[in-house]
Amino acid sequence: MKSEIRVILMDDQALILEAIAALLRAHGAEHGIKVVACAKNYHQVLEAVQQQRPHLVLLDMHMPEINGSEVAYKLKKHMPELKIVMLSSFESLQEVAQAKAAGADGYAFKSDPTVVLVNTLLEVMAGQNPFVSNVSPAELLPAALDYGLTRRQRQVLKLLAQGEHNKAIAQCLGISVRTAEKHRAQVLAKLNKPSPGALSHIAVELGLTHD
Repeated sequence: MKSEIRVILMDDQALILEAIAALLRAHGAEHGIKVVACAKNYHQVLEAVQQQRPHLVLLDMHMPEINGSEVAYKLKKHMPELKIVMLSSFESLQEVAQAKAAGADGYAFKSDPTVVLVNTLLEVMAGQNPFVSNVSPAELLPAALDYGLTRRQRQVLKLLAQGEHNKAIAQCLGISVRTAEKHRAQVLAKLNKPSPGALSHIAVELGLTHD
């Protein structure tokens, strides 16, 4: 008898949530995968995690109020043993790198066949940590190195990770507050609006703590 893998799904779109749940119930049950709850936002997924004690949470990367990377970071902070797999409609290596920096254990695309998604969940649970099924480490590395940030944006990221606000950033870089605000918005947009903790992880990953 296969060990049960308790899974919670999070997506803000009800139809997608229901579709993924149905696919996993149809194709994952034979592997022990059991969908125990579905959530549409962070508060629902947190409540579900506390009540259901899942082994794995499958998170949508793009949410309207809080992005998947921030949810992953918050869940991992309190439950490091919880496995997290990110799911996205966009095949962006920068987003893959961001999710990894936030602590996610795996990443899959919504365009993947169901068997790929199921295998990703099984491999993550087995501790194999295949971060993304169809992206090689060689492809992931360049995205992880710069996230598409310019030199100025890297400077702004470093200061943001240190907890500095627009006025202090402007003073440190010798620019106007308005320009600092513009750079800050561009950095956060490229990084998909990460949490303060995720910002620190990314800054360390980019070696900005040593700049």
